[in-house]
Amino acid sequence: MKNYLILFAATLLFTSCKDATLNNSFIYFSEAQPANVDTISQFPKKYVGTYSMDYSHQLVIKPKHIYINEIETVTLLKSELDSIAKFQLRNNQVVDLSENKTYKTFIKGDTIAFEIEHLDTLFSFAKNETAKEYKSALILNKKINDNYVTSIIKVSSIGMRHIQLGTKKDFTKLKTELNIPFQATILENDTTSVLLTPSRAHFRKLLRKDGFEYESSYLFR
Repeated sequence: MKNYLILFAATLLFTSCKDATLNNSFIYFSEAQPANVDTISQFPKKYVGTYSMDYSHQLVIKPKHIYINEIETVTLLKSELDSIAKFQLRNNQVVDLSENKTYKTFIKGDTIAFEIEHLDTLFSFAKNETAKEYKSALILNKKINDNYVTSIIKVSSIGMRHIQLGTKKDFTKLKTELNIPFQATILENDTTSVLLTPSRAHFRKLLRKDGFEYESSYLFR
């Protein structure tokens, strides 16, 4: 039972990081944003690098993909680690036998702490993904059916901001402040999603806004 609780706690640790990811977007766009801007096939060198929110959360931009690297620390007694079949201590390093991975390990007395990296890919130039560079920002578009969900990676004075557009609150903000044309999908008297059709001028103004619900800041590493 004790081992089950340890693994359950570790699972909660991994899933809790997903709270920063927007799922089931309320906002869709009629075309890849911004309109009338050429697509790019890789990310320019000036964006490539690693940006840190803190030690455990990093935004990594490579020429062909972008991902979030989240480092989770699991702390166990040596006796507890020995009783979990998938883990083994070799040369003072924890090894995950199921994945043949070695984790960065810290040992103090009978306590063992090890770090597990969790990679969450944000963009990889897949067939349904389109990227554009506009006004010192990377605009990441993912096609879903015939429409697009859009996120932004924007350069700030000290690092990067990752903005996921998509909540009802975000839509209210855009509707009030920018008056972007939209169509609403309504089911049983409830608006389930909206389809925005912004001009390039609309999107330029959108890039100046902040205070979106899913917005994260990362510093230059």
